Amino acid sequence: MMRRDQIRAHKRPTPTLVDLCVQKVIHNVRYLGNVGSFDQHMLEQILPHCTADQLMHVEKSTKGRDLSPVTDKLWKKFFEKQFGTNSTDEVIKRMKEKRVSFRWMQLFESLMGK
Repeated sequence: MMRRDQIRAHKRPTPTLVDLCVQKVIHNVRYLGNVGSFDQHMLEQILPHCTADQLMHVEKSTKGRDLSPVTDKLWKKFFEKQFGTNSTDEVIKRMKEKRVSFRWMQLFESLMGK
């Protein structure tokens, strides 16, 4: 028979209120809009669950805040998934050669518009 302290050790830790809220937002990510007031660490947990269309909506809806520190790597993944690793590597190579950089959202959006 197990003692109480052993039973507690087998249970998952109780989620915090913030953890529960983040999980609820992830479950309802399709309804996200302006996330300007969200903490960056929360966005890092939530935004990877967005589709490209949902992420675009969030970016366009959020005014007065640059989301690229969180979203740029997500857009790069969408770009690579849509256009392939070779195209992604080529874009990176060209940006290095020309010593310019673009946000991956801009690159994705410009090529999807074609």
